[in-house]
Formats: sequence, structure tokens, C-alpha cells
Amino acid sequence: MTSSRTLLALLVVLIALPALAFERQDVTFKVFQFPASMAPRIDGNTDDWKIVPDDYAIPMEQFLDTEHPDKAIDKKNLDVKIKVGWVKGQNRLYFLYEAYDNYWDFSLPGLHNDIFEVVVDGDASGGPLVDQVHKDIWDPAVVGVRAAIPDPRLDRDAAARLHGVQAQNYHIFTPPGPNKNWAMEWGCPQYGIDLPYSEHAYKYNFKPGESGNLVLEFYITPFDYAGCEGPWRAVESLLTENKLIGLGLGVIDFDNVDARQRDAFWNLSHQQLWYGDASLLPAFKLMPLEPQFQDTVEKKFPTTGEGFPGGPGGPGGAKPAKPAAAPAK
Repeated sequence: MTSSRTLLALLVVLIALPALAFERQDVTFKVFQFPASMAPRIDGNTDDWKIVPDDYAIPMEQFLDTEHPDKAIDKKNLDVKIKVGWVKGQNRLYFLYEAYDNYWDFSLPGLHNDIFEVVVDGDASGGPLVDQVHKDIWDPAVVGVRAAIPDPRLDRDAAARLHGVQAQNYHIFTPPGPNKNWAMEWGCPQYGIDLPYSEHAYKYNFKPGESGNLVLEFYITPFDYAGCEGPWRAVESLLTENKLIGLGLGVIDFDNVDARQRDAFWNLSHQQLWYGDASLLPAFKLMPLEPQFQDTVEKKFPTTGEGFPGGPGGPGGAKPAKPAAAPAK
């Protein structure tokens, strides 16, 4: 009888635990490991990425317009190819975004702008990353009945302090319109789009309303905790070989400067709400070095698993980025 009750109690506990999973469980995308001596220079030049095998590239065919699921891909209208990389010993994700658009829309202020949207969940903890004002995310069918009930003790400011804390959403303007930063970090933390946590470079030769090719090269730093208080309290996600992270990629395409709505919302997650719920992100695996790079200096010395002898900051190792100091009281 005792063992039966114990088993029943265990089953109840297991059922009550949140079921963390990735979207699109039929595919695991790969993050290329650059040898530390070959890390990409953020200059908009694609030469550093030529060492990345083709099977790491994410082509347009992987995307679905989740607002118009029956829409066929037309590469004469929009075509993108994306590669993602990392370097052992750095908590950075590197991106190469190459895109062709028959109409680049970036002449207006605000969010009417062609956008590359990125959501990263560095510890794959899942769950909503937006505040409860967004009822499409905090819906009983999505988060459960109990979680969807607003707590009257939390005002809008208190709720907003949870937005973007455990996973981060970046609206990256392609390219930025007038008087815009290169990206908008959606939510409470705003330091993720500045050095030392990110860097970017564009290369293009077109004007608003024209067609053409764009290259965007950048890195971002994922955080397990990115509070409103500032980077001095933030906790960077630890990136290690074979780790799975949640990573969502989307393309917001406008094709008319006078349009009130976007033309398409192409998403690597085939679920519309991925931008606000980290449980709907596809899985990306931080790959080991490819065989042809096994004899680089990183493999000739014993390491602690962080990419440098003695780990970050050890002999010959890179010093980790020093967060900004807390404000004086």
C-alpha cells in the first residue's frame, strides 16, 4: 500500500511539472563552432563565414508565413539565408543574415520597417517572455488556466519588469530607418543591443522602395536573467558544446510604405506566438568543432571545457566581459 501511494504521489508531481519542449521536434538546427582564432569580425564582410558548411545554413524553405499559412514562398519577392555561430569560451551568438527583397521598406519612423526578429532562450527554460498585458500569450489554452489569471497586486509597471527577463526578443531593423537604433530590444532590459553585449555591421546599396541585397552581421549575448536593474545584475547564459538552446527567427516584410499592415510574417517556428512564448522556439545545438578544425590551438592544450587553458581568464584565456558598475547610491 505504501509503495502504491508513493508511486501515485510521484505521478502527480510529474504531471504537475511543466512540459518544456521545443517547437518543430523533427529538426534540430546547428550552431557552427568557430575556432577562437577564427572568430568572425563584425564588419559586414562574409569572408569569415566561408568556413561554415552549407548544412548549417537556414534557407527560406524552412520558414512559414504563420499569418498566411497557405502562402507559397516566392524568392523573387523575398529570399533569406541565415547562419548562426558561436565560439567556445564566449557567451555570444554570431549571426550572418543575407537577404534579397524586391521592396526594402525603411523610410518611416516606428515599427513600420522590414525587420529580422530574433528570440533567444539561452537555458531553454521556456514559458512566456512578455508581460500579462499580452492576452494572446497569457491565454488559458497557452499557459494554463491558473497562470492566465491576472494578479491584481501587480500593476502594469510591476508586470513589465518581467518582460524580456528570462528570454530576449530583438527587433532588428533591416536596415534601420531615420533616427533609429539598429535594433529594439522588446521589453525591460535595453542594454543587450549595446557593446559589449552586441555588435553589428550592415552592407547594402539601395534606397527605400528599391530592390537589392542586404548583408547583416552581428552578435548578441543571451541572458538567463536580464533584469531592468541593469547589466550589473544580469546573468549571461553559459554556452557549452552540445547544449540545446531555444532560438526563434522571423522576418517581418513590408512591401508598401503606405500599407497599414505587413505583407508577411515568415517564421522558423511554425507557431504564430513564438515571439512571446519561449516554449514555441525551435531547438539549436551548439556544435563541437568540425573535424578539419580539430588541430587548431584550442585543441592542443588541456581545457576546462570553456575553450582556453584554465578556462576564461586563465593562462592564455580571454577575460570575460566586465559588466557595468552598479550606480552609486
